[in-house]
Amino acid sequence: MTLRFSLIIMMCFCIKTYAQDKKINFQLSLGPTISIPKTSELTNTNVNGSPEIKSSINIGAYILPSVNYPINEKLSLDFGIGFYLDRFSVEDKVAATTNKGNRNISQIQTPINFNFHFSKDKSYQLGIGGFASFLVAAKEKGETIVDNSQFNFIDPNDPIFYENSVVSYDKNIKDNYNSVSIGAFIQIKRSISFSADKKGFILLKINQYFNAIKNNDPDSDLTQYIDFKNEKESTTVNLGIGLVL
Repeated sequence: MTLRFSLIIMMCFCIKTYAQDKKINFQLSLGPTISIPKTSELTNTNVNGSPEIKSSINIGAYILPSVNYPINEKLSLDFGIGFYLDRFSVEDKVAATTNKGNRNISQIQTPINFNFHFSKDKSYQLGIGGFASFLVAAKEKGETIVDNSQFNFIDPNDPIFYENSVVSYDKNIKDNYNSVSIGAFIQIKRSISFSADKKGFILLKINQYFNAIKNNDPDSDLTQYIDFKNEKESTTVNLGIGLVL
């Protein structure tokens, strides 16, 4: 983690130096990332116990140094390199077995977008762009719960067995994700003043990943019996506050 933040600080210094030389604006923003709930049915079957993954809201964080290049008074270009930690609460269910846990996805992102300035004082900006994401780490930690009541060979009155069996897990899921992926986003940015000589902004940003999660293996022997579906790609919301340096 210390190495990642050291890299971000070095990027900040390099971008700021470039900004001073080229008369463009250097910006630094940070804030929470919020995951959007989704349900992924992993097969095209309605049979009871079919696998599915449900993700629910969780909160991560990001820090993004960037440069803003004014093209004209109504249009500008942003480019940045930042660290993002996306977090997801997940429930992965197959028949009587359910994994409940939290995923932490660490990545370096390079967003680029055009800003369209509007309002009378041009203090609002609508940004549309895309990003490349470079995976750093992916981990999931939680509990595996087995509902023993679904097994007919278990006597529910037998004191040896409990209704549910619970085992903790902590696993590396980096192999489930592509090392490099892309996505798109839309954002609204509002310019603000912290003081007479210190400018900043607040923003709301919606990110949609396109190919972060690896697809199921099409060469698997099981595909001739079961029509597998892929897990849905993540959607996140960034809330941020930034400084113009």
